[in-house]
Amino acid sequence: MREKYWLWVLLVGLAIGGLLVAGCAAKGPQTVKVGVILPLTGSEAMFGAMEKNSFLMAYEELKAAGKTNIKGKEIELLFEDDQGKQDVAKAAAEKLVNQDKVVMLSGGYTSSCTKVIAGSAQSMGIPFLIVTGSADDITRSGWQWVFRGTAAPASKYTGALWDMMEKVIKPQRVALIYENTDFGTSSANAFRKACEVRGIKIVFDQAYEHGALDFKPMLANMKQTNPDVVFAVSYVMDAAMIVKQMKELDLNTNLVIGGGAGYTMPEFRENAGDASEYVTSVSLWVPNVAWPGAKEYFEKYKQKYGSEPDYHGAQAYATMYIIADVLGRAQDLTPEGIRKALKETNLTTIMGPIKFEDWEGFTNQSRPTTYVVQWLKGKLEVVWPENVASARYVFPVPRWKERG
Repeated sequence: MREKYWLWVLLVGLAIGGLLVAGCAAKGPQTVKVGVILPLTGSEAMFGAMEKNSFLMAYEELKAAGKTNIKGKEIELLFEDDQGKQDVAKAAAEKLVNQDKVVMLSGGYTSSCTKVIAGSAQSMGIPFLIVTGSADDITRSGWQWVFRGTAAPASKYTGALWDMMEKVIKPQRVALIYENTDFGTSSANAFRKACEVRGIKIVFDQAYEHGALDFKPMLANMKQTNPDVVFAVSYVMDAAMIVKQMKELDLNTNLVIGGGAGYTMPEFRENAGDASEYVTSVSLWVPNVAWPGAKEYFEKYKQKYGSEPDYHGAQAYATMYIIADVLGRAQDLTPEGIRKALKETNLTTIMGPIKFEDWEGFTNQSRPTTYVVQWLKGKLEVVWPENVASARYVFPVPRWKERG
């Protein structure tokens, strides 16, 4: 009798277990997982934090509007920290795809990490929507699974700048310094070519190691060449150190121009102090652009997080809107279904119109809009194009010893 009792218990247990397994299998995954890889620790963490905050802000807005529900399942963002390291970025991409079963990848801040994630996405056949990584070759490799919408190729950051160069600045002798990263090298290569076409002489041309502590030897050599304009491509801490040490060396020039990246960050002003005044930079976004929602995003971010976002935050915010739009339009949530929806994107965001096109050797690359900004009285103002300027540019800038 006892044996029959335990046999009955076993059979009932197996039956209940089978029903539970069948029920779970019938339900399937309850969320649509999207992997986002950003530098949340390390030297670029301030950018990663801004971008993560902006992703979450956009997600909250989309959820309130009912746009995060895809075929009865909620979009779920899974954030991974790449620490600004390529091997960590690669491992994060593989974990998100193979273990977490995300339907697509996004993120990518530094070009070096973005390139690794892109290569992994291409080999695994999973869509990757880039937020910031800008080295030209990322979307010039013919990768069909890699899309870049809110980020311009590094060589295209200077569109508005060259218009201002030709009409206002008209440089004759230019110094070029840049960090020896993918982004810095791509930007420098494009700048050299543009100078060559226009007959502008580059009198100083030097790469430097990202994170250097002393730029004075390089800047002292630059001073000997007497440039009338300096073009510098640096992340935020390097950017602040460079202009501070230019002031210490009394290295005077008509204008210091940053190639985006660190020169537009609030932290640049905080760390460089008054040496940041009159520094000019290219930018992909400013709060007073004509695109709907841009000013509202800026003000909402300031209120929520107590700091001002720059174009990096706007890129992430717009990217979340693109993701929701793409997943909402995809006929199915397979990699191919999402890739097809990405290719058919036609959306206006706070970064402007997003269409993934093939042009000038780029694949799945949206065409960027660019601006020139200048630090004036501690505030980053748009100075070019003139029809969207928030302040009049200052050029040439006062010499260091003439400033108050």
